[in-house]
Order: sequence, then structure tokens, then C-alpha cells
Amino acid sequence: MVRPESALRRLLRETGKLLQPYGFHGSEPRWVRVQPGGVASVGRTRISRTWTSGQQTIRFGLELSATPTAWWEFGNWRNMQLGLSPTPLEEATGPDLLNTRTLPHELTTLWSLRLDPAQPQHVLQTDIDTIRAELPGRVHAYARRALRLVEPDRYLDELLTHPDPPIGTWEAIVVLLADRGPGPQLDDAFDQLRTCFAERDVSADAEDVIAYAQTRAAMV
Repeated sequence: MVRPESALRRLLRETGKLLQPYGFHGSEPRWVRVQPGGVASVGRTRISRTWTSGQQTIRFGLELSATPTAWWEFGNWRNMQLGLSPTPLEEATGPDLLNTRTLPHELTTLWSLRLDPAQPQHVLQTDIDTIRAELPGRVHAYARRALRLVEPDRYLDELLTHPDPPIGTWEAIVVLLADRGPGPQLDDAFDQLRTCFAERDVSADAEDVIAYAQTRAAMV
């Protein structure tokens, strides 16, 4: 018999242990691995609690993110313009455009911890057993996906497959493309970013990003 909070803590400790062989370190709710190409992270989703007929159900799952080194450097450049302190790489986040969408549905469905009607205030053991059985496979998929996204050019290449990139995606494309040096593809990305920002009447912001990218591309 295990109470909900205790069950949740134990499962998250097991998650951290399963992530260690993949090189991830930290503590709940976020474990990270720093690579030359950026920082990969696997974390716990927000915990939701619902009550039905007085019975609590806790739902949670895993999430992943990847921050290319080039995006982290851009973020610190922007911080400097705003007079803010730089962010250590291991704490970097964003651009938050690629996540679990390519993973099978069964790996992204939230887990449930329900109370046992026969043991008030205690979690159903079958729910704990189900999560424990699924944890290794889910951890493997999330860790591998996050690590692939910080491989050289992988994040950018996936962004470039977007059929109709929104403004945030174009900003990331411009920043990441700059590391490939100047060229027609980067110039086209500049034009697309200008168009997106002009639609929001913030053209000056686009020019700041473009100036940064031009300077960086010229150094390649």
C-alpha cells in the first residue's frame, strides 16, 4: 500500500536512475546531458490532479527538449542586449519547437495513478506496476530522441521540413542557418523572417536577429 505522493516520488527516482546510462544527470523534474551540439533534456510533465466521486487521479508523463549550442549562444547575446546575466548551457532551454510529436502515441499518453477503492488514500498497485513496466522503453525513446536533436544540424534540418513555418520557427531557422555561413538559403530565411515580423509590426526586432545572424555567418 502506497500513498499517491510516495508512489510518484518513487517512480520519478526510478526515472532518474534509468536515464543515467544515457548520460543524463540532475533531479526531478528535469535531467540533462550536455553535448558539443547542445543540451538535451528529459523531464516530467506537469502533474494534473482530478477528482471523480471523491477519488483522486494523478496524471503525468515525460517530456523532452533540446537546445542547440547556436541557439543558446544567441539567447545569451540577447540577454546581453537586455542587460541580463548569461545562462549556463546546462540550464538552457528553447527554442521549444521540436519535442515528442514524432514519437508513437503509446509513448506520449499520460500515465494515471488512481486510488484503490478498497484501500482509501492508497494507489492501485496495478497502476504502479504498469508504469514501472513501461518506464524503460519510454525512457529509452525520449533519451534517444533528445540526443538526436543535438546532433550537428539535426534540429535545423527538422525545422526546414516544416511546410509553413510560423514566426518563431523562422527565427530559429535564421539563427541556426547562420552557422552554415552566408548563402541564398540564409538570404531567403532573412526575407521570410522580415515578412513574419512586418505582419506583427515589429520589423526592428527582425533586423536585430538578422544583424546577429549576418555577423555570425561571416565568421564561418
